[in-house]
Amino acid sequence: MSEKKIIFEEFYRDYAGKLYSVAFRMVNNKQDAMDIVHESFIRAYKSWGKFRQESAVSTWLYRITLNLSLDFLRKRSKNGCLPIEKDFEDDRLYFGEQDIINSDMANIIKREVEGLTPKQKKVFILKCYEEFTYKEIAGITNSRIGTVKATYFQAVQKIKKNLGGKKNVM
Repeated sequence: MSEKKIIFEEFYRDYAGKLYSVAFRMVNNKQDAMDIVHESFIRAYKSWGKFRQESAVSTWLYRITLNLSLDFLRKRSKNGCLPIEKDFEDDRLYFGEQDIINSDMANIIKREVEGLTPKQKKVFILKCYEEFTYKEIAGITNSRIGTVKATYFQAVQKIKKNLGGKKNVM
């Protein structure tokens, strides 16, 4: 087995679940999220020689996954929407949502996240659900930290506004 394949098997073991979590939250469909993760690793494998190592491999993998997720969402919006699935089976489902006591509120927030712009959605997911730092998100999204902070703030404000009078949400 080549060294490249061994390395990618390790990356797959380390990151496939994390990338699936991001892809699922972006596209809300289990099979599509799995396809996106699979395609992310294929693209990374094929482009390994072009990887400039200016960022961590994990950052590169998240960027590929987010870009494929956004491409999928663009295609889906042209072809009509698929129904939103219930949450995937994952112990980390509510990780980052510890202040939300009941699952009804979590589902309401999930619907609100769907209403964010693609840019707001990816920043919100990376910050809230995946608990990345602003610096890490900036690296993944190839943005400035200030832009990431502003985008996250706008996303939270939009969700709060849409939730109206519901208290203690965020």
